[in-house]
Amino acid sequence: MSEDNDNISHSPVRRSYVVAVVIFLLLAAWVASGELNRLEELAQAVMPQSQTKQSTPAKPAAPPAKQSAAPAPAGAQATGNTAAAAIPTVRVRTITAAARQQDVIVRGRTEALRKVTVRAETAGKVAAIRADKGAAVKKGDTICELNVDARRAMLEQARATMTQRKLEYEASKTLQEKGFRSETSVAGDLAAYQASKAEVERMEKEFENTKIKAPFDGVVDDRMVDVGDYLAPGQPCALVVALDPFLIVGRVSEKDVHFIQIGHSGWAKLVTGERVEGKVRFVAKSSDNATRTFRVELEVPNSEGRLRDGITAEMHIAAATVDAHRITPAILALDDRGQLGVRIIDEQRRVRFVRVTIIGDGPDGVWVVGLPRTVTIITVGQEYVTEGQQVNIVVDQGSAT
Repeated sequence: MSEDNDNISHSPVRRSYVVAVVIFLLLAAWVASGELNRLEELAQAVMPQSQTKQSTPAKPAAPPAKQSAAPAPAGAQATGNTAAAAIPTVRVRTITAAARQQDVIVRGRTEALRKVTVRAETAGKVAAIRADKGAAVKKGDTICELNVDARRAMLEQARATMTQRKLEYEASKTLQEKGFRSETSVAGDLAAYQASKAEVERMEKEFENTKIKAPFDGVVDDRMVDVGDYLAPGQPCALVVALDPFLIVGRVSEKDVHFIQIGHSGWAKLVTGERVEGKVRFVAKSSDNATRTFRVELEVPNSEGRLRDGITAEMHIAAATVDAHRITPAILALDDRGQLGVRIIDEQRRVRFVRVTIIGDGPDGVWVVGLPRTVTIITVGQEYVTEGQQVNIVVDQGSAT
């Protein structure tokens, strides 16, 4: 009786073991079938082609395909189909340089052609301000006026002394003609008269210097003194700026300065949006020691006085005519050093990288210099070839620009 109870209690456990064993066998069979398939594929790949053909059932022969009418690329018959396939094919186009007016672009700023700080030439207190900041002045207009103090009286005294010395000289000369005066005495009277005359001129100049005047037509851009201030000789009174003409000033690099000559036309776009045109009036002969750049001045008209000193501008100067190529920016590339250039094909159909410089751009492409006058450039596929690599070429019927 006890044995029957034991069989009954263990029967569920045995059934679970049986189920687990069955599941394991099914999984093993499924995995083995996949491994066998992979082993069979590997064997077919490693097995020689003749054995593979023997092991596989023969298939009905397919109808012969039509042969391509395109001729094999150059060198394909000599090196075999495998070598021909290894040589990449690119599209190329042959272009020739054309004359192009090169524009040199220079960053700069506006600058007044003449900007002068007028200073006192004699000492005195400021008695009046005749032209305040922002006032337009003509050459000779008084800006600051100093007290004359005793200068007027001193001038009248000098004039009276000059009159006396003149009379003495004329009387001495008359007496000499009559034989009553020596030449030495007459010469002394003449010297005294000339000295008194020079003193009058000095005092007149001193009196005139009490009025500090504008040296040219312009605008009073700043005033440094007020009424009551004391000015010593050389101290500033006001800043006067000439408005017409104006300058656009910039610095050009060493590699571009030889393209610019005095008299070349140019234009500038100001940061304010204004556009002005003019001509080059100055190109420096010596460079800045720190930047190795050369100062360039473009003179532009400013009759309406709209331009202001110190505004950022971009100058475009029409330089010398050069031979340049017009290409699309899409074919430009960089070499290992980050230099801009294009990839071309030489006479041996090998790839060459040639550095170029962009001298202009527009909606129809960019203009570059640095290429041979007639050159074959790669238009499609340049990103897949390297320097010195031999390629097959196909003429691009489109345009490289």
